[in-house]
Amino acid sequence: MFGLPKEVVIYDIECTTWEGAAARDWSGQGEHRELVQLGAALVETDHFAEKAAFSMLAKPRINPVLSDYFINLTHITQKQVNERGFDFAEVLKLFKLFCKERDLYTFDKVNTGRLFDLDVLIENCDLYGTEFPFKPGRFHNINEIFHRHGVTVKQSGATPEAFGLKIPARPHNALNDVRGLIVGLRALRSKLLDKKIDLNMDIGLAHFDPKGEDDARHMTKELGDIEREIQ
Repeated sequence: MFGLPKEVVIYDIECTTWEGAAARDWSGQGEHRELVQLGAALVETDHFAEKAAFSMLAKPRINPVLSDYFINLTHITQKQVNERGFDFAEVLKLFKLFCKERDLYTFDKVNTGRLFDLDVLIENCDLYGTEFPFKPGRFHNINEIFHRHGVTVKQSGATPEAFGLKIPARPHNALNDVRGLIVGLRALRSKLLDKKIDLNMDIGLAHFDPKGEDDARHMTKELGDIEREIQ
């Protein structure tokens, strides 16, 4: 489906932040995008069923005390990180084992040439002197699929809203955001399958209309595009 491999890993991160940090690209004194949470799901791409999940907290080294802004945004508490968090290197090692050799998909704006969540992982490796264990070519922007079909998604966890659906769980939690993307992919799949049925019916009716040849030709092309997407 959508030209994806049979199985992919969809992932999302939460990193240290402060009020206004995103607007200034974390350029304030002492600001770094240290990993705090990494969530992921192994997904089969025929029906976008979740086959396995990954969720870990990481302890920031440079700014170990979470800002009130971060806590209010993510609902991740200092106590949770202190008690359940692991060192970044351990989180990355276990994430690599979870992913194996599968391609990885995350959410970002389209046409920027950047992947925020990938940049954060690489930046943390640089900060801590840890080798980055993935080939960058394995990382892709899942938002390109939605964009290709005219669906505007503003934030990964809010993806269901783009299809008129209720958000299943609070955004700005890494695994919740991943599952929001999965809901969106399922919704897009259903939308295309419904469109395929409608086009087949309309093409059949157009053949009975003496003036429907052009319409049938355009609809047949659109149907072919959809069939390539849902293979």
